[in-house]
Amino acid sequence: MQLISIQPSPHQGHDLDALLPTMTYRDLELALGQVSVGDRHRRMIPYLVSALQEQSKFLTGQMVMFEILRSANCLADVGPPQILDG
Repeated sequence: MQLISIQPSPHQGHDLDALLPTMTYRDLELALGQVSVGDRHRRMIPYLVSALQEQSKFLTGQMVMFEILRSANCLADVGPPQILDG
């Protein structure tokens, strides 16, 4: 499955305070699956999504977005470059 980029409609312009498109937890689960680097990471997705769903009741929208980005970063195994001993 491929994620589709949603372009802002012409009447929205490029206002940074415009709302992001809505997303379901199922959409989040699918998106995290796209960035996951392996089976071990993909198996974590339902737990991460479930935890976020429970946490989101107590978080602001900005905090929820931060948690989504942290989850994606973890599942994509993105980190600082490693120096290899030669």
